[in-house]
Amino acid sequence: MSTQTLASQLSELSIKLVIYCWTPIYVIGILGNLLNIITFSRRTLRGNTCSQYFIGVSIVQIILFNSLSLTKIITNISGYDLGQTVAILCKIRSYLFIFSLGLMRQFLCLISIDRWIISTDNARIRKFSSVFAVRWLMIGSSLFWILYSIHILIGFQTIPTRGCTHLANPSYALFYVIQFTISSIIPFIIMTMFSIFTLRNMRNHGRIRIASQNTVPSSTMQSNLPQNIRRRRYEIQLIKLSLLQVIFYVFFSTLGTYYLLYSVITNSSKKSSDQIAIDVFLNNIALLLIYTYSSVCLALFYKLLSSLI
Repeated sequence: MSTQTLASQLSELSIKLVIYCWTPIYVIGILGNLLNIITFSRRTLRGNTCSQYFIGVSIVQIILFNSLSLTKIITNISGYDLGQTVAILCKIRSYLFIFSLGLMRQFLCLISIDRWIISTDNARIRKFSSVFAVRWLMIGSSLFWILYSIHILIGFQTIPTRGCTHLANPSYALFYVIQFTISSIIPFIIMTMFSIFTLRNMRNHGRIRIASQNTVPSSTMQSNLPQNIRRRRYEIQLIKLSLLQVIFYVFFSTLGTYYLLYSVITNSSKKSSDQIAIDVFLNNIALLLIYTYSSVCLALFYKLLSSLI
């Protein structure tokens, strides 16, 4: 097989990915996130701290979907990508992608921590979970990522052979991959750790419920029993959501981190047109998995919450 043949085949395959994968995922993601915002904004749900986080995640994911996914679809239709040649479009698009991706990961970490706080028996710790505190944490997190992501506006450049890339400056390329790797690994550690803590708390609650069945409830406890059961079911469903977030985050985000490491390691080596085509294709797959993660999680949200809404 000639070099030109392989490169052209990968290019055609990338176009098919946009048509049959990117476009449906984009539509599902946008509609799903909008429905997610409407659902968790209901009066019966918006008073919960975790619901506030899910609203924030949905807003950020809409930005994430429109930062790269929409432009890829437009590029496939028009046949030309201005973001690969116009420096300002390259920088803005990359900035919005990194900002929204980083903020989404931080919100997921805060969700895991909040679920642990809610499930603990320590009354002092539970006081830290409040709608007021959550809103300030979300505002602070947003401001942090707005400022932190400014390096994207400086480091990303357009070069003739690679288009919009972080590889134009070797020093910045190394910094970029290090910070991206750290910002991928740390959320995984935090979400995994607090999910384990939450599961342990839930198991302890199970033991407490079994022990309480042997006691005679008072009239006040009996009158509040239906409300307490419903609230407990709701909390358990939200805990399940946060645990599923961890599982799918690890599965869909791993390839993107590996690809960035590979791109920096091989940046100084000369590549044939075949190798460049393979790199572009792998980059598209890594990005596609990130967007697939958002769409898959939305479907699971509605499945778990359908019994409560």
